[in-house]
Amino acid sequence: MDSSNDKQTNPGKTLPFTEIVHIIESLIVSRPMLKSKPSLEHHSVLESKPSLEHHPIPQSEPSLETTAVRPVITATATSGNSSPKAATKSEGNNSSEGRKEDRKIDDILEKIQNNLNQIKDSFIQLQKLEESSLAKQLKNCLGNLKNLLESEEKETTGNTNAPLFSDIKKKLMKLKYQIPSLRKLSWTSPTAQSQTSGGSTVGGSVQELPKLHKSESFKNGSFYKEIEDIFVRLEDKEKFFLSCFAVLTEHAVVKRRLLTYWGLGEGFLSESNSETDEETPEKIVDKILEKLQEMGFIEPAMRKRKQEVRSYKMDPLVRSAMIMICKKKKSDGDSNGNAVEYSALANKAFLVKREEKSLVGESPSQEGEDQSQNLDPEILVTLFNVNKHSPDTQLNNLANKKSKDVKVVDWLSKMKSLKVLYLGRWQKSAGYHIEVKDTAFLKGLKSMEKLKFLSLQGISRINKLPPFISMLKNLVVLDLKDCYNLEVLSEDISSLTNLRYLDISNCYLLGNMPKKLSSLSELQVLKGFVIGDPRRGKLGALEDLKGLKKLKKLTIIATRKDFPTPEDLGALLKLEALRKLTIAWGVQPKNSEEQAKAGELSKHETSLLRKAAESSVHPSDILPNKLEKLDLQCFPYSTPTWLKPGDLPMLEKLYIRGGNFTTLEKGTWKVKALRLKYLSGMKRNWRELKELFPELVYLERVKCPGITLCPCDENGVWQNPKT
Repeated sequence: MDSSNDKQTNPGKTLPFTEIVHIIESLIVSRPMLKSKPSLEHHSVLESKPSLEHHPIPQSEPSLETTAVRPVITATATSGNSSPKAATKSEGNNSSEGRKEDRKIDDILEKIQNNLNQIKDSFIQLQKLEESSLAKQLKNCLGNLKNLLESEEKETTGNTNAPLFSDIKKKLMKLKYQIPSLRKLSWTSPTAQSQTSGGSTVGGSVQELPKLHKSESFKNGSFYKEIEDIFVRLEDKEKFFLSCFAVLTEHAVVKRRLLTYWGLGEGFLSESNSETDEETPEKIVDKILEKLQEMGFIEPAMRKRKQEVRSYKMDPLVRSAMIMICKKKKSDGDSNGNAVEYSALANKAFLVKREEKSLVGESPSQEGEDQSQNLDPEILVTLFNVNKHSPDTQLNNLANKKSKDVKVVDWLSKMKSLKVLYLGRWQKSAGYHIEVKDTAFLKGLKSMEKLKFLSLQGISRINKLPPFISMLKNLVVLDLKDCYNLEVLSEDISSLTNLRYLDISNCYLLGNMPKKLSSLSELQVLKGFVIGDPRRGKLGALEDLKGLKKLKKLTIIATRKDFPTPEDLGALLKLEALRKLTIAWGVQPKNSEEQAKAGELSKHETSLLRKAAESSVHPSDILPNKLEKLDLQCFPYSTPTWLKPGDLPMLEKLYIRGGNFTTLEKGTWKVKALRLKYLSGMKRNWRELKELFPELVYLERVKCPGITLCPCDENGVWQNPKT
């Protein structure tokens, strides 16, 4: 056959997919015989099986399930020198084990067949899109898979077991998970483009879409059915996180931290109880999000290369499909007619703007419907503010739906089953303003005994928390970040003995730190702890944290320029579980004369040393040696005497931002990720940095004119290409 003509009739011939189909079908057909360990080289099926390489896949090609031979579980074969009696005896001894292994292998083979069918359907679409970037990526994956299958086909001689096919299944699943991205391309056809208000192009992002989740044509399309087919196979945790993206606004950038807190609140994640626990909620969420990214459901939200992905977003088409899935009821069934129930939005309410009323109520309602009248506060599990700037007003309106005599406090008091109350800002932009007229509605929290996650982040006009906050004994996460008007943090907070996460970052008006924070024995993350002048007596001291034996992450706001003193460092050493430390200085030296005296002890520091010698805190000049991450912001002097590479053998991430920092201690650092930002006085070249940090794999340099000759990109980022 002429090659040029063949290329025209089969534009996908360059892909090794047909060869993979042939190899897989050969393995499936030969499996019953493989149990008796024959040689594949003499297998009649393999010898007579025609190669698919020279046969283009037609549009009407039947499913593999109709062409591949199903393995026969009861089939047996004996070698030439074995008698039937001996074979029967052997089979009797291993019948139970054999049947179990057969069922396991057959289950795997069935999944392989289903995956191949889905890949084949997408391959037909891919033939039309061979020049796209996604097609090129898939070519590489198929090539790698082909090599693996060929090698395993040779190794199959004389041996077959479930792990062999399991490995093949894993490779195929990883390949199939990339298919949703290809499915999205099918929606960029002229028909699909005419339904969008801005149109879209292959590989481009869709800016605006109609309400596709209300369209029957969208529901009956291949894209939706593909998403639903994959969705039903996911674990409950994975379904939950996808539903979180669906209920938030289109194009929303969602932080990993929000998903972690939300998962903890609703019980999809368990609290980490040990300082050495490897399966922390954060690590579990990272694995789930990485899997969902590989499957094409979500994508990283990054403007430049970063070592870690902390935010994600969902394509509008995928989000439309997810909304439709989340709205399904048990009677609806899936695309195959199976009776299933998606309860992702059951017993939940979302506060949204009027033009987006489809998300108000127990679940997303249809256009023109308002289910808020049917909202039963007694069964609510989650109440989430999606985009209301005045959540207290919306809560008051909901309380008055049935009767104008119902007060919002009484209505909230009925929410005894509530686990997640998120009234604050979740948006990445700090400019998204939320405020309340008064804080009277907070009295309704008194009865929320099951509440695990409370967020008032970014809400203005909250100057203090009500004293009955201490009654929320099950609270795991308390998020008060960016509450700019918060002036008092009551000692009552020390009664929250189950609290794991406390965020009081950027609460600039806080005039005190509770002295009994050590009572929070389960606390693992504390952000925004303000260190003050001990002569004032109101702001915090590290000695107040000595009881936090499980504290893993600490963010400190230092209002003294002499921080940390030897006494402070001695107190830090008591936090044995501490792995991540951030220190931000809020006071700069008044003049260069003070900088010159940085190495000298002031009278105040001398006094502190004397007091430390008399107290239980032993002065120190080193940081905790188990730190893995250290973030220093606006350090007021040139050289910290307590920052030495030999004292930090486990430090992998070192971030230095702003201030007068100029000199790094000489020695060999174990650091792998280094961020240097706004350091006008630091002077190093690339060779010197590599000598200091021989294990460096990531460097981010921003506005550091003295750091030269670094092979960074236009964003100031360098990554080791070998990683």
